[in-house]
Amino acid sequence: MRGQPRLVNQPHLYQDLLDLVPSSSNALEFCLGTIAEMSEGDVYEAVEQYSRQDSIAYMHFRNVKGKVPHYHETFIDEGDIDMAKVLRILKENNFDGVLIPDHSPQMTCPAPWHSGMAYAMGYMKALMQVL
Repeated sequence: MRGQPRLVNQPHLYQDLLDLVPSSSNALEFCLGTIAEMSEGDVYEAVEQYSRQDSIAYMHFRNVKGKVPHYHETFIDEGDIDMAKVLRILKENNFDGVLIPDHSPQMTCPAPWHSGMAYAMGYMKALMQVL
C-alpha cells in the first residue's frame, strides 16, 4: 500500500494472526473491500472461514472493483462483491457482530460523507430485510 509492504496481504494470512493467540478476544476488523482487492484468495471463502470460526469482531461493509494495484472504491451496490451473498454467508454462520458502512466514492453535494453513508445504510438495511 503506497509502496509499503503489508503484514497481511492475502486472506489466508489472517489465520496466522488468529493462531498466535487463540482467544475469543483475538478477532478481526474484517474489511470486505480490502479482502476483495487482494491479488489472491476469494472474498466469499474468507467470509465463510472467519465467520464460521467466530473470528470477525466487526465488518467494514464496502465494495470495490479490481485488484491491487488497479482497484477503486465503488458504491456499495456497484462493485465486484455480491453483498447479498456475503450477508447470506454471515447469516448461515450466525454472525452477530457489527456491520459498518465504510468509504464511498467521492461525491459532489453539500454533505458528501453523510450522503454516502445514508446510501450505504439504506442498501444494507434493505438487504437484511430481504434475507
